[in-house]
Amino acid sequence: MENGVIKMRAARPIIFGVMLSLMVVLPACGGTKMLKKPEALAVVQPLATASSRNLSATLDWVIYRGGPGTWARNVDWDEYMIGVRNVSGDSLQLTNIVVVDSLGTRIEPRNSRRQLVKGTKETKRRYKGEGLTVKAGVSAGVLVGAGVVVAAGTSGLGAAAMAGGGAAVGAAAVVVFVPILAVGGIFRGINNSKVNNQIESRQTLLPVTLQDEEDKKLVVFYPLSPSPRQIEISYVDASGEHTLVVDTQAALEGLHIVKEGEIGDTH
Repeated sequence: MENGVIKMRAARPIIFGVMLSLMVVLPACGGTKMLKKPEALAVVQPLATASSRNLSATLDWVIYRGGPGTWARNVDWDEYMIGVRNVSGDSLQLTNIVVVDSLGTRIEPRNSRRQLVKGTKETKRRYKGEGLTVKAGVSAGVLVGAGVVVAAGTSGLGAAAMAGGGAAVGAAAVVVFVPILAVGGIFRGINNSKVNNQIESRQTLLPVTLQDEEDKKLVVFYPLSPSPRQIEISYVDASGEHTLVVDTQAALEGLHIVKEGEIGDTH
């Protein structure tokens, strides 16, 4: 009996080491995690455009799970890259940008990973109630024919474009560079924290003021918005409140919606 106790005590460091290894390795197998070497993405043609006498806008790209431009693994949200230009002759202020999904629900932007994941869970429950299955990254025929190219080594250009450089909004083609990022992690909590930090650093916080003839590139995050119908850009100028609608039905049809007969993980 005494020999058995001694053996157990001697084995404790080994058992502890195995358990510690499992704690390190297992969380790394799932959850959201930064990619070590994401590719920069150049979008040479917007997905959708709209304009009024005061404001013009383009939907340049949507970064979704596993799609071109993605910089993290297993994301449960969408990153909208939007270009805007003030053509009113005076200053104006963008107050909100809402995505309207295929069920007509208006999806507000979210500012953190936690809010995005919570919103996506709400979306999945809502669609399940309608007999529809939502899966992040399911694209079907989404973005077919879109003008995208991988632009390795363009991190400097990406930073300039995201700061407001690049082609003018409303032109025949715009170029948006997704910056190259290089961050990794091990523990799930650390991964989530790094992803959240990146969301906070990339996003554009509203409201945004545009001077006459000023254009800007915006990055706005949303919970999964399946097969979105349109983007509603609300703004205020000297004459009052207005909304510019960007039709996204053709460009993003089928995004995140599992069609009958498709097989895959829906979590």
